[in-house]
Amino acid sequence: MIDLQHLNDEQKAAVLDTEGQVLVFAGAGSGKTRVLTYRIAYLVEEKKVSPYNILAITFTNKATNEMKERIMHMVKGQSDVWVSTIHSFCASVLRRDIDSIGFSANFSIFNEADSVRIIKNILGDVGIAEEQKKKYKWHISNAKNLGLSPKEYKDELESIQDAANIYHVYSAYEKVLSNCNALDFDDLLIKTELLFRTCPDALLKYQKRFKYIHVDEFQDTNAIQFAIMRLLSAYWGNLFVVGDDDQSIYGWRGADIRNILQFKDVYKGAKVYRLQQNYRSTNAILACANNVIKNNTQRHDKKLFTAREGGSEVTYYNAYNDHMEAEWVIDNMVALKRDYGYLYSDFAILVRVNSLTRLFEKKLSDSVIPYKLYGGPRFFDRKEVQDVLAYLRLLTNPNDNQAIERIINTPRRGIGAATLLSLQNSANAKGVRLIDEIENADSNKQLSARVKARVLEFALLIKDLKEKSTLPIDEFIVYMIQQIGFEEYYLKSGKEEDKTRWENIVELAEHISEFCSSSINADLNDFLETVFLAPEYKDEQGEQDAVVIATMHAAKGLEFKVVFIVGCEEDIMPTSQSIKEGSIEEERRIMYVAVTRAKDRLFISSCTNRFKFNQSKPCLPSRFIDESQGGKRISFEAKAYIKPADFAVSKEPWATPALPSCVHSKPSLKKEEEINLFQAGSKVEHNKYGKGTILEVSGSGRGATATIVFPGLGIKKFALESAPLKIAEQG
Repeated sequence: MIDLQHLNDEQKAAVLDTEGQVLVFAGAGSGKTRVLTYRIAYLVEEKKVSPYNILAITFTNKATNEMKERIMHMVKGQSDVWVSTIHSFCASVLRRDIDSIGFSANFSIFNEADSVRIIKNILGDVGIAEEQKKKYKWHISNAKNLGLSPKEYKDELESIQDAANIYHVYSAYEKVLSNCNALDFDDLLIKTELLFRTCPDALLKYQKRFKYIHVDEFQDTNAIQFAIMRLLSAYWGNLFVVGDDDQSIYGWRGADIRNILQFKDVYKGAKVYRLQQNYRSTNAILACANNVIKNNTQRHDKKLFTAREGGSEVTYYNAYNDHMEAEWVIDNMVALKRDYGYLYSDFAILVRVNSLTRLFEKKLSDSVIPYKLYGGPRFFDRKEVQDVLAYLRLLTNPNDNQAIERIINTPRRGIGAATLLSLQNSANAKGVRLIDEIENADSNKQLSARVKARVLEFALLIKDLKEKSTLPIDEFIVYMIQQIGFEEYYLKSGKEEDKTRWENIVELAEHISEFCSSSINADLNDFLETVFLAPEYKDEQGEQDAVVIATMHAAKGLEFKVVFIVGCEEDIMPTSQSIKEGSIEEERRIMYVAVTRAKDRLFISSCTNRFKFNQSKPCLPSRFIDESQGGKRISFEAKAYIKPADFAVSKEPWATPALPSCVHSKPSLKKEEEINLFQAGSKVEHNKYGKGTILEVSGSGRGATATIVFPGLGIKKFALESAPLKIAEQG
């Protein structure tokens, strides 16, 4: 029996409405994940629907894992509900049925770096500047999101001056992918839609299976995704979508807000529910968000509210320049941490554009405050990790020339670019695969005997690895790394960065071992799929107690106790391009998303002067600042934080516990005589990093800092007065 008493009335109504098409407008922090999981649990437990017949599409891998855990908890361990991102779903479908549209099931999935490298090579062949690769990459992705072939896209771009070049690059790019038996991220969607549209038997198989289809973050779907869901749900007619038009901020990468705004026009009998009760933020923060977003015209009317009481007012600050703005932010953090015991990870600095992070990074470093850039380079995007993955790609797909190009001289084995080009030209002339030409390099008259020997040595390595690839994956990866010689290659240099690269390869092997323990009967293709479709993999800073610096886009789906929205000026927020193009509504939605990340406190800042292009330029406060106050001219607060009243405890059953802001005890500060005990060479113990040795002590008294090396963790710097350090016991 599913207990629905923890749902509010609107949540409950949406959960119980199980038949037909249902649209749920879920405002920020209104419990949409709870509604989705309760609905699935209700279908299984009360309606006796087999979990095998339920599909749930999420927007991120993080959301997928969270939903799986909740469903497992609620429906007695049932794990047959198919929960995944749309790209993972499509990849699984294509592995089973892509042969129906003329592709091989062992296709590679090219990531962003692979795609950009292909485009760069094509541009070089036709004499187009490499700097334009991002433009051509955007056009190719845009064409695919629109479902257009190179010829169709060229016809759409008749008035564009370089339409012919775009057509040529797009066509050449598609040819490279075809020759490599590879798909890029956009292809995963496009080929699935093509499969469903042209192969009725394949479509019917999935239509019959999925009696109930759920789609999260529906405002972020594009035309192809909508078409796939429409095809899948046509047999049973049960499509449940959840989203928030006010949080549609990915128009630049193909998301079409019309999918959610016009849902009732497509499905005439669709029922609509609105979740407006927020369980995250204070009334002051929600008033700010509501005041901003109500200025948009392309939206369905709704207004967030909360049962939570108390909390401080939103604080605004207009600094004289960008340095003073950054210092003001840090002063507030230090004061709040000191007086209320916040963790550093409770703070977030949100920016509209990446270029604004540099100054905040510098000021935080100068203040010895740990920070991390959210959405920075992924673990799987690191060069050495990509090198290992390229070997695995080649073993699963011998046509993957991009993988060969990456690894034929990695580690270095004396096979240069000229040799690779000669091999490629010879393979093209003979009409054979590049790997076949490598295996038969002895017959290539263009290569010297010494070079042939090196190429054949590489071919023998790949042959040996192919034969051993039938081992369990975790055993095979260890064997492969040993045979390739990565450990010797990286450790012989003695460089710290090479040691780190080797440690990352070891971590990859450990990750593969974990994958094997949780994925019975999985093969290399299954593992590679999880890698290339997993953008949220934890970076090395992981759970570190650190201030988060993130773009507003990267922060979507996150929440923090204290949020600083910085750089709120015209030409930045909104951007100059959006002002020029008249696309202010999406910028306003981005601001709305940023505001609703805050739980307890919100600070918004701007500058009178900002350093741009090697000179100080005057700035105007963003129009969104006045809008956030209901259109009134705001009075800027120049002081640090205002001490708020404690929050009253809400009686709402699923509200965020409304504790006082001082949720962490005030940190104990060392006396000066205690600080003086810490000297260079002293053995110390940190409550998180363990035992280490002080390399250097700078400053004196309460201003002293210590530089400490922790075995296996590297070098870290601390303020001795407040750091959780003690002199280690001897022995």
